[in-house]
Amino acid sequence: MPVCGNRARHAERIPVRHSTVEAVRRCHLEPEAWPCEWLNEFVDPEDGERRERPCHGVSWHLPGGRGYRCEHGHSHIYDEVRVREGWDYVSDDGEAALLAVHGVRSVAMNGGPLDLGPATALCGASPAA
Repeated sequence: MPVCGNRARHAERIPVRHSTVEAVRRCHLEPEAWPCEWLNEFVDPEDGERRERPCHGVSWHLPGGRGYRCEHGHSHIYDEVRVREGWDYVSDDGEAALLAVHGVRSVAMNGGPLDLGPATALCGASPAA
């Protein structure tokens, strides 16, 4: 993992490691960058409990004001962009079915395709292509 020497960008004010050279570039060159607050689940080794903690990877704006992403692949597209493009994030088949009725394409929370199950068929909706 490459070391970033941009101490002004990091709260610790010490060099930190980024996941890629691209992330180091973004940390130095982007006019605005910040720590990613995407919550990642992990198992606490002390008690075996599932917990969440922020990613804290460097984040930056996407071109054209579409949203933002971080060095670990977390991203978010702004609401107004999703409306304009006719799609939205969903977490399950039920949400996908409700959107499909209104001609809105469904995208999984991870940005990938959603495998639509029988809930969509029960509503009589078909997802927009």
